[in-house]
Amino acid sequence: MKKTFLIVLCGLLFSMKMMAQSDKPDLMVVPGDNWFFEHNFFSEVNKFGQTKKVPDYNRAFTENQEIQDVIAAVSDLFQQRGFECTSLYESLKSLEEEAAEEMAMEAEGDDATASSALDQVMNAIKPDIKLVVNWKIGTVGFGQQLQLTIVAYDSFTNKQIGRLMNTTDPVARGTFISSMLDKAASGGIEQLTDGMMTHFRSMASKGREIRLGFRVSQNSSATLFDEVGGQRLNQAIQGWVRQHSKGGTGSLMPGSTKNKMDFRGVCIPLQNADGQKMVASEWAQNEGLEAFLKSLGINSRVDDRGMGSILVRIL
Repeated sequence: MKKTFLIVLCGLLFSMKMMAQSDKPDLMVVPGDNWFFEHNFFSEVNKFGQTKKVPDYNRAFTENQEIQDVIAAVSDLFQQRGFECTSLYESLKSLEEEAAEEMAMEAEGDDATASSALDQVMNAIKPDIKLVVNWKIGTVGFGQQLQLTIVAYDSFTNKQIGRLMNTTDPVARGTFISSMLDKAASGGIEQLTDGMMTHFRSMASKGREIRLGFRVSQNSSATLFDEVGGQRLNQAIQGWVRQHSKGGTGSLMPGSTKNKMDFRGVCIPLQNADGQKMVASEWAQNEGLEAFLKSLGINSRVDDRGMGSILVRIL
């Protein structure tokens, strides 16, 4: 009896701990791309025949104190309101230390991965919400003022959750940027955090939305219109998605063909059985998507395309 009581008590304490850890979304504050481009902290890569600018995060954080001050000050504003903010700068340094050889190889000319530094950090940390910050300090008479924009995105879908835009009244030159940021944010940060909490509570009850797509490889002899088990393959896949998504969510997007199909609104649990954040590829593995297709005589491979996106290739 005593042993049973202890087991139940431990279970309750674990559940309470998980609830306490997940009552607010985890955040990461990220500078907007425009700041890097305007301050010449970028490189250019050739991708699919087109030149593309890529922010140089490491050089910017190393050579420019302002970007560190802004990110630290904005993070502090949200930490004061009970949110957990992971440092982008420290995460980038850790990533560089842990994977120096791989990153060096990417930097030597692999255009397809040259812009992946931020993606790698996001995949490693898995923040629920990404806060993109753009700011500009301008001169007004003998003073200065700050223009501030903070846009909140769902890190898994990149859908916008909310936005704060404000410009401070002119202040004396030399005013600390943290003070100007505090003034600029005061006009809308509560509304922004309320919107973030509404989004997070909705995810907690309905599940986290992901992107799910299927593509037939060029060398495959199968198509999504093939009959398997008395129905078309695409119909069997739709049934699997409804059965294994949270709440039977997910609808087929327009434009499906015999070689491709995409779903929208597919929701998965926020956490796995161990209380860790679940990403799209883990959900597919846990639910046995490849095994399901194999049972129909279809060879497949699940390609991870970020925290909230997977592409299933029919081989």
